[in-house]
Amino acid sequence: MKRKKIKHLALALMAGAFLMGSASTVKADAGSTVTWKNDAGQQLKDNWLYKWGNVYYFNHDGYRLTNRAQKIDGTTYHFGKGGVMTRNGFDTRNGATYYYDASGAQVHDYFYKNWGNTYYFGKDGKRYTNQFYTNWGHTYYFGPDGARYTNREYDNWGHKYYFGSDGALVTNADVTLNGINYHADKDGILTPIQATKSYGGDYSKYQPSLYNNTGSDSFAISQIGGSVNGYIYEQGTYYSHAQQAKQRGWRFHTYIWDQTGSNQWQTQQMLNYFLPRLQQHKGAIAALDYEAGASGNVEANTDNILAGMRQIKQAGYTPMLYSYRPYLLAHVDINRVLAEFPNSIWDAGYQTGLSVWPNYGYFPSMNGVAIWQYSDYGGQQDLNVDLTGITWNGYR
Repeated sequence: MKRKKIKHLALALMAGAFLMGSASTVKADAGSTVTWKNDAGQQLKDNWLYKWGNVYYFNHDGYRLTNRAQKIDGTTYHFGKGGVMTRNGFDTRNGATYYYDASGAQVHDYFYKNWGNTYYFGKDGKRYTNQFYTNWGHTYYFGPDGARYTNREYDNWGHKYYFGSDGALVTNADVTLNGINYHADKDGILTPIQATKSYGGDYSKYQPSLYNNTGSDSFAISQIGGSVNGYIYEQGTYYSHAQQAKQRGWRFHTYIWDQTGSNQWQTQQMLNYFLPRLQQHKGAIAALDYEAGASGNVEANTDNILAGMRQIKQAGYTPMLYSYRPYLLAHVDINRVLAEFPNSIWDAGYQTGLSVWPNYGYFPSMNGVAIWQYSDYGGQQDLNVDLTGITWNGYR
């Protein structure tokens, strides 16, 4: 009885080096002259050869496929130089790039990650290049090298757009790019936010009621609680502050006491507890108050802070870092923080006297300051000025 061709390549590899039999016809390569015969002199036709750790295919005329892609039994494969089947590799032809997986099959509707980037091969197998992709309710863009835009601007049609950390087009949110604040509308079009200074206090259990010391306050930042070396505590005044801010029409934000030093696990547990309890709009500020308990390892402290800020951002809020300049310079690599979260510093540096207005002669000489806590008003109430419009995040 005549032997049947093994249809699937995986079975062919298991079957051995020389397989032959009847099969669907494959067109011959122009000029191809390489053939294969077994010890009995039988020429291999319309079948696979597994030899020297490589895979080859010989068409119905017995010639080896070389430098071409070919559909065989419904699956497209590529055979490169020397006829070797491409596996875990690429093939570019007619201006398009294709990818072949470990079995040698051309991929379709497939995401490929390598070199720190994400690529997409469409239903026709072609890699997306200078193309948009929409799925899961989001829009993504793959650039001229096929890499998905991530944390990157995109300019077209006379507008500016931004693709965030998950690669999705940012919409209905505020973003800061190169020190400039933008608002992304429903279509992702970025419009610069005209920064106007605004004023507000920050509050804890020592201030049961909200004050309006400037007479022009428009935001409040209240402590929800915190962690002291892993011990998590709450502040009962937080929920009352949130209700008072709502009644006044103020923008309400939150800070969390972060006395966890370099312990990322403690910070994670703290945020796991508090982030679901925030009484504010998505996009509003959640600040880490890092002014006590730092370890002697600056890089480890910074790693901990960044891990916390990333968790806040992932939860849908605006991360900030609160402290005072000498403490930050002594215990944190502030340049690393600003590289990932530009203009995210809320800095305390007090002027003298009891003026309710900021005296910029006392402004701390520090980069990336978005909110300046300029006075404690004689120990009664902390006063703050928003320098960049960041307190509008979540309230536009």
